[in-house]
Amino acid sequence: MCGRINVSSGPLTLLFMDMVSQPYPGEDRHNMAPTEPVVVLRSTALGALETATMRWWLTPYWSKEMSTRYSMFNAKAETVETSASFKEPFVRRRCVVPVAGYYEWMKDGDRKLPYYIRPRNDDGMLLAGIWDRWRNGDQVVESFAVVTAAVHDRLAFVHRRQPVMLSRAEGRRWVDRAEDPTELKTTFLRPRLPVALSVVPVSTYVNTSRNDGARCIEPIGRTIEVDAEE
Repeated sequence: MCGRINVSSGPLTLLFMDMVSQPYPGEDRHNMAPTEPVVVLRSTALGALETATMRWWLTPYWSKEMSTRYSMFNAKAETVETSASFKEPFVRRRCVVPVAGYYEWMKDGDRKLPYYIRPRNDDGMLLAGIWDRWRNGDQVVESFAVVTAAVHDRLAFVHRRQPVMLSRAEGRRWVDRAEDPTELKTTFLRPRLPVALSVVPVSTYVNTSRNDGARCIEPIGRTIEVDAEE
């Protein structure tokens, strides 16, 4: 799964300059949680990339109300084509979520130990997402979910699932409206590691979403290096 992300500008500046020729436009947040606003990238009608700030918890356009009754911050790769909430956004409204890294918790008996997972070169990475636009009178809310897949063997020591990670070229392809969704699913929505990763043990300070700042990503043990592999 993917339930907490780091969107600090240091690692993201080069990524945004490369993708949309502008600095990262959001605020630095080392411990962003679902329901909060996150800057994502999507394709315009003319095929260009644009930034948009969306709520991290997808609300389908047909929903009667905004709710957190069901977990809609992640969308499973296995059912994204068939889910009533996700199938149309997957076909028509795909986005990428630029992050400096994300957090995952490893079960150790009764304990859950947090790890910070980031690209080894520390210049940001893209997570596959889908988005939708919900209206209620004059109120308009754009929201998204991160697509998750079964974990690659090299990350399985942390958790059984992972967010779908994309290189920058793959991210451009993911948001392209002309791409065949079935082919995208076959190519990207499976266990894969397109970038080399550093898996950093961090303190339980990050467990509380109200906690923020660089302390969230400070190592408390040996970093584990994970090589890229398709």
